[in-house]
Amino acid sequence: MLEDVAIFGSLTEREREVLGPRCRSLRFPKGAFLYHEGQPGDALYVLRRGRVGIWSGGERGEPVLLNVMRSGEMFGEMAVLSGQRLRTAGVQALSPVEVIQILREDIDTLRVTHPGINNVFIQVLLGHTQRLSKQVAEMAELDAATRIYRQITRLGAVFDASRNGNELPINQHQLASLTGVGLRITNKVLAEARAEGSLRTERGRLVITDWALVRRRAGWRYRSG
Repeated sequence: MLEDVAIFGSLTEREREVLGPRCRSLRFPKGAFLYHEGQPGDALYVLRRGRVGIWSGGERGEPVLLNVMRSGEMFGEMAVLSGQRLRTAGVQALSPVEVIQILREDIDTLRVTHPGINNVFIQVLLGHTQRLSKQVAEMAELDAATRIYRQITRLGAVFDASRNGNELPINQHQLASLTGVGLRITNKVLAEARAEGSLRTERGRLVITDWALVRRRAGWRYRSG
């Protein structure tokens, strides 16, 4: 179960041997919640197949899409590794998904008996920190339109859009949440993109018709989506 998951590549053969029996493979249909915000964090997950959305209730109660994760990424580790032990966000399957579940009690035991496993969590947390640092820098340095186009190119990579008809199963509200830009401005930018022919907005999705133009609007000259 662990052989095809890059995140466990740094483990020794012995560490994989002791971790493997503690891993449980689970499948969820599209739309199902793996867990909700505020629930006890009794396990962490590694996504083997599919895409999941990370949701928070928002300051005024409206669900806010914080991130979209693809296969190979870990989530739910904060509630397991920290002292708070409650879910700070909910996770929903954006497609049919398969995950590896590892219970907190097994993680606690293995971190003591096989401390090399801690390196996996350190790398995951460093990745989250780098992503958040980049987001903060972009919010301070880039205009709203550029940030929206950059988010679209990132979503193109997450959903492997070039192999899936250039479709992103994300609506305007979700794009605004991911980018940290108000819905009015997001709709304005998307209207301009439609007018110049770089994308179409359809019910519950974006269809990209000109990736090169989207990347130019994002300020990236290299291929990124």
